Parts: sequence; C-alpha cells; structure tokens
Amino acid sequence: MITADELVPGMSAKITALSSSPQEERLTAMGCVPGTLIKLEFTAPSGDPMAFNVEGYLLGLRKSEAKLLVVEPTKKHG
Repeated sequence: MITADELVPGMSAKITALSSSPQEERLTAMGCVPGTLIKLEFTAPSGDPMAFNVEGYLLGLRKSEAKLLVVEPTKKHG
C-alpha cells in the first residue's frame, strides 16, 4: 500500500483507508472514502497541489492532504 501523494499523473488507485487526522472529516465529506476509485490527473509544477479525479469531479489536494489517503494502485502510469 502507498499513499495518494506517491501516485504519478495517469495512475489510478482505490482508497483503502484514511489516516486519522483533523482533516479526516473534511476529506470524507469530499468523497474520499474507502472503496472510492481516484486518478491523479496532474500536479502543479512544484508538485503541490495535486488534482485528482474523484467520482467524476476534479479535487485539488495539497500534498500533505493526499498523504492521508492510503491507496492501492489499480492501473499503472502510461
């Protein structure tokens, strides 16, 4: 298992867990719940923030927030 901040653009993954944090409730409200498929669409040139496709909408997360999402990659880059 890895965290979402380790994905590269084009990679898809399934969220398997959320790390306990003050942002956990906010991430859950935005659709980041276990079982949800996400895809990293792109990152800013500096690598932060990151834009994920979550259930058909684009969600921008800071790298520190993406690190809270434990994921299982489902599709390799490219």
